Amino acid sequence: MNDPQTHSKNPDTFRRWGVLGGLFMIYMASNGITMHTLPLLYPELIETFGWSETQVTLPATIFFVIGAFTSPPAGWLLDRFSPRIIILSGSIIMAAALTFYAQISTLWQLVVIYGLLGAGLSLCGLVSNMVVLSSWFSTTRGRATGILLMASSLGGTVFPLLVGQGLLAWGWRDTVSIVAFATGATMIFSVLIFVRDHPSKVLRSNNVAPGQPKFSSVWPTLRQSQFFRIAFATGALWFVIIALTQHQSIYLARDLGLSRENLPKVFSVFFACSVIGKFGFGFLSDYFDKRLVMAASIIILGTSLAILSNINVHAPIFLYSYAVLAGIGFSGAFTCIQLLIAAYYVGPGYGRILACLVLIDTLCGALGTRAIGMLRESMGSYREPLIGMALLCVIAAITIATLKKPGTE
Repeated sequence: MNDPQTHSKNPDTFRRWGVLGGLFMIYMASNGITMHTLPLLYPELIETFGWSETQVTLPATIFFVIGAFTSPPAGWLLDRFSPRIIILSGSIIMAAALTFYAQISTLWQLVVIYGLLGAGLSLCGLVSNMVVLSSWFSTTRGRATGILLMASSLGGTVFPLLVGQGLLAWGWRDTVSIVAFATGATMIFSVLIFVRDHPSKVLRSNNVAPGQPKFSSVWPTLRQSQFFRIAFATGALWFVIIALTQHQSIYLARDLGLSRENLPKVFSVFFACSVIGKFGFGFLSDYFDKRLVMAASIIILGTSLAILSNINVHAPIFLYSYAVLAGIGFSGAFTCIQLLIAAYYVGPGYGRILACLVLIDTLCGALGTRAIGMLRESMGSYREPLIGMALLCVIAAITIATLKKPGTE
């Protein structure tokens, strides 16, 4: 059946897909750099400034905390003003922060920069992208959302290779300067040329649309045991996922001696396989029980952590087996989180419930980054924390698999 949105008589067809293309580039640049590529610089910063693992990952902790608490205000702005202007503002903030990154000389300067990156990403990241996308797509929204989510994985595949080459050729300061220019130009150009607010968008004077429930009406849902179990499982996953993405470069390069030439290759395989995870587990969720599909993705992630805790970086089969399994597992779990929450809570109040879970998950991600760094320093190794993270995955998988079916509570 043809989607009425893509029918040839619709004059908005090309503009709609042009908007999606612009959002794709913005999401690829913003998340691909901040979430998936900047951790490659940690070994360089440790070598340059003599910082510890806890110190070098402190800015990332601030990044996630700032991102968590600026998301609700960003949502308020998106309800009242042009999402295109909000995205442009976030893009400019991120470009400026990355430009200053190349000039840092103290840890507090890096903390401030990561704080700006967190605030900027709240304005131009996934939430604002989804607001624009949802206004342009209805019956093809699932397909469009899948394409948009792929952008982050593509950025995580391409940018680490480019940054890795830059580190070898020019050093980290010049590389960051080039990255700042390329990222800013890509995001700002994409907003100005491709992204448009939908013509039918009507700005609302308050945060609650007519007929939409206020926050107090979803309070009973937030008190249900089911909500707490979902919040625990998704929070545990964010703890593991963010800690893994922030610390794996330090573990592989500093602790295990993986060369500068091979580290970006492992990152690239990791994120290339995350494309498989996003589409694969999204597809499986359409045909099988979402709880069991999500539990399977979590077990794959836990298995990869067990491999990583005892890996030999000089044995490529184990190194790249880890990268493949971790990429598929983490991206599959991330995708299933979105699908599972929608399956339980879509409808009136969904936005507020989702906001609560996003806040919890993001703070857990910040806690994971900080806690694993502190454990590394106290124990002298990442091996025990990695095993603990694998066990946490098992607990999360059991929690999800034993939830009641949607609509039964």
